[in-house]
Amino acid sequence: MDFLMDSNQSTKEKMLHKANELTEREVAVTLAILFQYHNDVVIIRNKDYLLRRLQQTFLDQDSLLVLLNDVKSVLVPEESIEWITKDLRAALWFGDYYSSHLASTIAFCNNNVSNIIGHLITGIDCFFVSLNPPTHSNDTEDVHLINFYNFGLEHKLATINNTKILYNAIITERKYIDWIDINDQDQLYWAADYLRKAGMLVQNKLFLAQNNEDIFAQICASLDAIDNLYNINYQYTPTPNKKFFISNMRKAWSQKKFRDKKDAESAQEYFLTRRHINKLKKLADEYGVSSKEYLQQLIDEAYDSID
Repeated sequence: MDFLMDSNQSTKEKMLHKANELTEREVAVTLAILFQYHNDVVIIRNKDYLLRRLQQTFLDQDSLLVLLNDVKSVLVPEESIEWITKDLRAALWFGDYYSSHLASTIAFCNNNVSNIIGHLITGIDCFFVSLNPPTHSNDTEDVHLINFYNFGLEHKLATINNTKILYNAIITERKYIDWIDINDQDQLYWAADYLRKAGMLVQNKLFLAQNNEDIFAQICASLDAIDNLYNINYQYTPTPNKKFFISNMRKAWSQKKFRDKKDAESAQEYFLTRRHINKLKKLADEYGVSSKEYLQQLIDEAYDSID
């Protein structure tokens, strides 16, 4: 009896040690499998939560240890998804393309990962179908727990690679977006609103822009998505629809700037004499900004200097 207890303890220690070595993606897939036996399990990328659930499950510890060793084998290799995970623009585009064109071929597994990229990849990683009967491993007649499920790894890999080829082809060239200034927050908000009103803004329920770079990525992903129906078997050139939309968008921005300038000039004429307007313009030109921007800076500096 003592020998059996020591043996069980040893297996448990090995299991918990292996669980601590798992990547975030492996943690989520392990939890997805545990969910098949405990419907209160949530699919997240939290290692502490996994450790707790492993100690609560009724599943055999030897089987769990084998599962933890097997789980990496059912994941799309990291290098195949880095183009998504390391680029917010690509991730936003991929999420939009997936929901519109890929969901019927790779079903999405609902999960509780709150990060937009993590949620997307976890949804793909954790999609599988149950096998009946399960497949046997090559070296033993014992059925590994993971072999009760078909993760469709080959299909996932081929689909993601083909989607990458499409994205590389249709990504909007810099010459079409160089008029959008990533440092001009007013322009970025305007561009996002323009796309939204046109029904072209790529959106994700978990995406919340934190800075200018995030907004710019969303704008670019939206323009990339215009040519989502391009056939990768042919040489790509931007479609007339894409060129026309970007051209109209750029013209609309130029018109807005012109209107804003006229409004600013009218406001200055109301408050300032012509002589002071000319002085203000000369000072603004010296600093390479508009009269409006220079006047705003003066006001801000004077306000900040008040004790």
